[in-house]
Amino acid sequence: MKSSDYCPQISRLLPSFRGIPLKYISLVTLAVQNSLLTLIMHYSRVSIPPSQSYSAPTAVLLNELLKGFISLAIAFARINRVTPYTSDTPQLPLTASRFWHPTKVLLRVRRLGREVFSPDCWKLSIPAILYVIQNNLQYVAATNLEAATFQVSYQMKILSTAAFSVILLRKQLSASQWLALLFLAIGVGVVQIQTGVSDTSKVASSLLFHGTSMNALKGFLAVFAACFTSGLAGVYFEMVLKNSQSDLWIRNVQLSAFSLLPALVPIILSRPSETGLLSSLFENFGAWAWATVVIQVFGGLVTAMVIKYSDNILKGFATSLSIVISFLASVALFDFQMTFTFILGSVIVLIATWLYNQPGRNPSTSRLAYVGKN
Repeated sequence: MKSSDYCPQISRLLPSFRGIPLKYISLVTLAVQNSLLTLIMHYSRVSIPPSQSYSAPTAVLLNELLKGFISLAIAFARINRVTPYTSDTPQLPLTASRFWHPTKVLLRVRRLGREVFSPDCWKLSIPAILYVIQNNLQYVAATNLEAATFQVSYQMKILSTAAFSVILLRKQLSASQWLALLFLAIGVGVVQIQTGVSDTSKVASSLLFHGTSMNALKGFLAVFAACFTSGLAGVYFEMVLKNSQSDLWIRNVQLSAFSLLPALVPIILSRPSETGLLSSLFENFGAWAWATVVIQVFGGLVTAMVIKYSDNILKGFATSLSIVISFLASVALFDFQMTFTFILGSVIVLIATWLYNQPGRNPSTSRLAYVGKN
């Protein structure tokens, strides 16, 4: 068979939608989602005075609840395919094989319960706590940094993920990857130098819309801590996935379940004593706050598509595309001032992202590590 005949056959076997491969659809969608999340999160935090701002911990809690319910529904639909029949779960006759037959639903619920409350489910408590901390820090960073600056700085999670992979998983990085990590640190440093200079020279420009003031140092520290927790949680989650046979959606349900308690803690501690829990929970929680939550949940589902259909090189392209989109949108929407140092730092980060995702890594493990970016 000629290679020219072979290639069309391969392309027909690849999952596609209206002739477009799903890996490209998922990656473009992920890039747009990342950009929209950064822009909407930033706008929702700076467009109103701090006294009228919604609760970031409430947004994190809703994010975990929605992701948990969606993951539970998907896990329920997949349970027959990922969980084999055992002696205590007899196979149903053909007359009771329809999806919504009560007997079959009951068996599926029982199997799903055993999978979710498996003996090793406690292992997900550690990354769950780390992800809750990370998500709360993202709101602090988005409140105190320009959207484009936040998007570029947040790529430090590549550096933290690589460091924890070497320490905890004993992974071997190539020389080009070490060079990429060096470029990444330099690029983010250049962007932060530019941000610091801009803050000290134009203090008045940090007052936006209704008087919200941004603190670049506070925002950068929040990004640094968020990248640290993201890298540690992602690598730990990868360790759990590699050492178990449980379905990815089952693990996502467990992750969301263990996230609920740590997500509630800051809500309870910050609640005024004279107000009720429910009333303070949704105080000032308007349309932009709900949009932030929905887009963040949607990003978790798109991430699952990327894990299944894409590879690490194209994921790096999506990251680069999201940086460019955020940069252009910040200029158009937030009157972001382009400077040579910011463009230089962004280009260095883009090059580092591209270089780090070149062939030579184990694609399966890199995809597992990507689950955490939520």
